[in-house]
Amino acid sequence: MQLNKVIAVWGNPNSGKTALSIKLALELTKQKKNVILIHCDHETPVISTVLPFVTTKDQSLGALLSAMQITQESILKACIPVSGNRNLTVLSYLHGENDRTYAKYSKERIVDLFILIKHLADHIIIDCSSHIGEDLFSRAALELSDQVIRLTSPDLKAISFFDACLPLLGERKYKVGNQLKVLSNVKPEMPRDMVANKFGGIYTELKHSPELERQFYEARFFESLIEKKSNLYVTEVRKLVDLFIDEEDEKPKKTKKVKKINEDVDYRPVKEKKSTLVSLFGKRGEDK
Repeated sequence: MQLNKVIAVWGNPNSGKTALSIKLALELTKQKKNVILIHCDHETPVISTVLPFVTTKDQSLGALLSAMQITQESILKACIPVSGNRNLTVLSYLHGENDRTYAKYSKERIVDLFILIKHLADHIIIDCSSHIGEDLFSRAALELSDQVIRLTSPDLKAISFFDACLPLLGERKYKVGNQLKVLSNVKPEMPRDMVANKFGGIYTELKHSPELERQFYEARFFESLIEKKSNLYVTEVRKLVDLFIDEEDEKPKKTKKVKKINEDVDYRPVKEKKSTLVSLFGKRGEDK
């Protein structure tokens, strides 16, 4: 059974969810993994800000979810390819769409999508909306995903956000205690220790990267980070990816075949056999 196949990235607004989702996807494809990246925010569709020059041809996540039926073929048709990366495709709401563009869909439709899409890629990464109270898809992703990364900005506004939102995830099905808590966009002057203590510790932290910030402004998130100041961010992303690589990918060690032993046969050396026989029966004529 493969673990960590579906990974949801969620956090407070402006915590770097889209950036981390894309960087995780890129690192997984470097490991020869096929990845489907889902941007499910219908309030502010992401696709035009990360792939502004891609022709989408009506390939909308909203259209897929509101269709009469979801099939693996319809999922593949809705996937938007990423130029230069044959192992990565994207599902997203399109530029100009909103929650009223398409008919309402139910949680059952999202479950259908999850069941089908697992067979189409090695990993599915879901870039969730912060506002889970209004976004059914993001809320369902926090329940149905194998692993949730919870991004937190190290500031007081993030604390206020989670104090308001975490009670919405109070049911056991959301497995809040299993979420990977990650501080994001950490700068030296920020109260990182205070925020970490507030949430009972963190798994790791992602340092601020000026290069990553420029990629955001220039719609270049799908490019690699190459500057030295980005090394700490890249290192932590790779550590997260290492958690998600399936253990089954490791080549099994060859084991030597063990010859089946016949319990009725004495395999000891001849000398040991003779000494045992002598001790049991004594030398001929000794007891006479």
